Amino acid sequence: MDLHRHSAHKFPHAGLLATSRGRQWQGVAAELRSHPAGDLPAIVPTQMEITLATRRIPGAHVSRKGAGLRQRTAVEAGTIWLCPVGVGEDDINISAPLSEILHIYLPAERFAALANLYGDARIRADTVRYLADVPDPLIRQIGLSILSELIQESSAGRMMVEAAALALTARVAQAYGHDRPDGADAAGGDHGCPERIQRAIAFIRDNLDRDLSVTELAAAACLSPFHFARLFKRVTGKTPYGFVSAERLARARRLLAERKLPLVDVALSSGFSSQAAFSTAFKRVTGCTPGEYRQLSP
Repeated sequence: MDLHRHSAHKFPHAGLLATSRGRQWQGVAAELRSHPAGDLPAIVPTQMEITLATRRIPGAHVSRKGAGLRQRTAVEAGTIWLCPVGVGEDDINISAPLSEILHIYLPAERFAALANLYGDARIRADTVRYLADVPDPLIRQIGLSILSELIQESSAGRMMVEAAALALTARVAQAYGHDRPDGADAAGGDHGCPERIQRAIAFIRDNLDRDLSVTELAAAACLSPFHFARLFKRVTGKTPYGFVSAERLARARRLLAERKLPLVDVALSSGFSSQAAFSTAFKRVTGCTPGEYRQLSP
């Protein structure tokens, strides 16, 4: 499913400031858009849309009607809107230009995976409530982390986004749909999990030069993605994203110190999509560019 197709219809006149198209993110898409004042076309979404205002626009309001409910919401920094699958919006108006609005799209399959994992058929994308001005700091934090990666690619960024999307799906289902069944996390137990996590770590170190997803690592450990992410943090003290990021930067340091490869080859061997992305991420962590680090290495 092309998750970006939804926005092409819903926001025909909006500016596109950043997009996840071409990033190879699995099971999630995101766009940062600017919106002119005016009306939006009617739409019945086929995926979950979570919208987050990144800054306050004085005097601006978004009015919309869906599922028989009419809402009028001031645009403040952190304002959240939820538009579930199948809820027809037939009256959407933006009162003033909006400079930065984040849109996150989750496919219905994300919710189906949760339902299968927890054995609860009530968890569905189309059972989420149609809400505006949602006061949820967790959704806001997850949204801003996705926005940060959307604007500036980082080491292991795809993994971070996909893990964040799993957490976001779980939060939306838990807080704004039906509750999770009791004891859902108990399936499978924790027996043998440290050894499974070590298998995942070995897989990471053998594949640092390419994109890695939480789903792929969970498969290497023979665990579900949700169970894997929780247990990986318990065993290693780091999230999968944090661990992969640290491993990639450690490999980059070793390769720079060896002085054998050009910087672009160090970047690609360490799992970065380009030398520019590598340089930005490396300097953010170390305080110096890869070239400067190589010159300072003994």
